[in-house]
Amino acid sequence: MTSLDRRLIGSWFGPVVNVMESTDIVFLPDGWGWSRLDSVSGMLAVSRFRWSCPSAGVLRLRHTRIISGQADTRDGFRTVDHNEPTDEIDETGYRITRQPPPFSTTPQTALLVDQSIDYENTFYRGDDRTPTAADDPSAVFVPYPPPPRPGPPHPRGSGTSPAGRPR
Repeated sequence: MTSLDRRLIGSWFGPVVNVMESTDIVFLPDGWGWSRLDSVSGMLAVSRFRWSCPSAGVLRLRHTRIISGQADTRDGFRTVDHNEPTDEIDETGYRITRQPPPFSTTPQTALLVDQSIDYENTFYRGDDRTPTAADDPSAVFVPYPPPPRPGPPHPRGSGTSPAGRPR
């Protein structure tokens, strides 16, 4: 059975230790998400994905689009050099624990993945705000699909019950 581990929902950041790149990953409540790779050179790459947990301790990312280019000062893209659909699946073991990030002694909630995501195996919980699709820098270029609309209301006295059986 495929499900979503609600503990993953939110933003996670990778520690920056003696490297010139940083990675963040975001899991939205509807099963969408993205990873973001930033470089001190100004490069920005976003990999959008659908996420699920097909079994306990297993995370599956089905990448749907890769967008890369140069970042602007407002946390988005200044230019886009690459914007392509993709259909790659990454599956990795994961666990959520508490541990101090580098250069700290205060434990924080950490996501540990067996297979690296954008060169990172450890992520720390971001702020308490639940991100939305509008926070994805690539959403400006490729909007997310709209959420499903609810079905039409069931007219009263139409001759069928709410379960679709004749009355």
